[in-house]
Amino acid sequence: MQRRLKIKKTAVLGTAVFVVALGGYVLSDAILQQNTLQLAKSSEREGEYAHLVSWLPQDAKLAIEYRAKYLFYQTRMNRARKLDAKVEAIFTFADYIKVKDPKGSDEMMVSLVTNPEYKDSRRAYRAYAFLLLNDKSRHPVQIREFHDYMKTLKWEEDIYYAWEEGQKRLNAMRAKDAVYLDFYAPLLENPKPYTNYDRFYTDIERRAPKVEGKQELAERAARIKADNKAGKRWLSQDLLRAPLEYRERYQDVKQSIAEAGTPEELVSALTSLAVLTRGKDDAESNATFDRLLDTPELKNASNAYLPLSNLLLYKKSKRQLSVEQYHKVLEGIKDPRNLYLAWEAGYQQLLNEKAAPKVMMEYLAPLLDQEIKYRDYALLFREIAKQAEALKDADKAARANRFLQRVQDIYMPSVVMDDENFNRLN
Repeated sequence: MQRRLKIKKTAVLGTAVFVVALGGYVLSDAILQQNTLQLAKSSEREGEYAHLVSWLPQDAKLAIEYRAKYLFYQTRMNRARKLDAKVEAIFTFADYIKVKDPKGSDEMMVSLVTNPEYKDSRRAYRAYAFLLLNDKSRHPVQIREFHDYMKTLKWEEDIYYAWEEGQKRLNAMRAKDAVYLDFYAPLLENPKPYTNYDRFYTDIERRAPKVEGKQELAERAARIKADNKAGKRWLSQDLLRAPLEYRERYQDVKQSIAEAGTPEELVSALTSLAVLTRGKDDAESNATFDRLLDTPELKNASNAYLPLSNLLLYKKSKRQLSVEQYHKVLEGIKDPRNLYLAWEAGYQQLLNEKAAPKVMMEYLAPLLDQEIKYRDYALLFREIAKQAEALKDADKAARANRFLQRVQDIYMPSVVMDDENFNRLN
């Protein structure tokens, strides 16, 4: 009897432990998925949730992590609205589930290269490369189809990555040398002038001699590499790492340039382009700055200070301006509103360049000797006070603080808001 009771107690206890463990498992799963989504929304840093399930058995932990990531990628895919972001999210989800759900993964991959809505996206190259000569798919992409897709790409960073992904695919399948040469053919017919492509031309040099009758391709690849080295052109890492939004902004700016109706509108749009392409396409950026600085109509625009402010102490440009040179630009501005905006633009540029306190003070100090009647300048005087304290210059700090106190004590109009004229009218 006692033995039966002991067995029953053990069974009950075991059941209770099982229920608690199961409840903890389910609860941790729910918590994990929720935290994963919250983490994704706030920072896009994946994988930081592993500590939430560190106490579980390895198999259970892996299962939960898989489901959590599954939910994360699926949600991101469903929420994507813009075409390229949508295509990228679909590929990422399909790539993630390819082991556990190969059929579902293939369906999504194939949709990216066959669906008219997706197949010409600038991000579809990842699916094209994944399906390249992939005999496990219901729609293997042939080399010619891959080449045809690449003709639809217009941005150099996308074209480069398409070649790179295609090469990775051939490497993974250990393709024959002749297949590689067929794949690389457009690079020999229409050479790319960037040294980034050396990896492909070097591969051609290595493989061509192994294929009968293709030695000439190796020699051609070597000549292209030599020309590229002499040309000293490359796709910058900033461009290759640029987010999708970069080209969206680029197109918007280009449209603004085309639609500009006045010299001032054109100066504003061209300056935006010159700054946007800095570090990503320095050739275009420098050419745009040259146009701004060398075109009489643009040099005489009321906002001609815009490109000049962005060249203040910008060491990567041959046309950089010193603080002294920019002060002369400021002296030539008569309109009070443009004068303030020019001061502020120069200040923002120095912040971007992380100018030292001494340099910032050199730039702003002349304001202390001017009669300032607009409250907008408080921003610049606060910076003077801050830098003066850093430099232990009590006199300049006191003078800056006196102006800031005056802004609080008396009414001062805003030159940006133009409330001085508004008050006159009323």
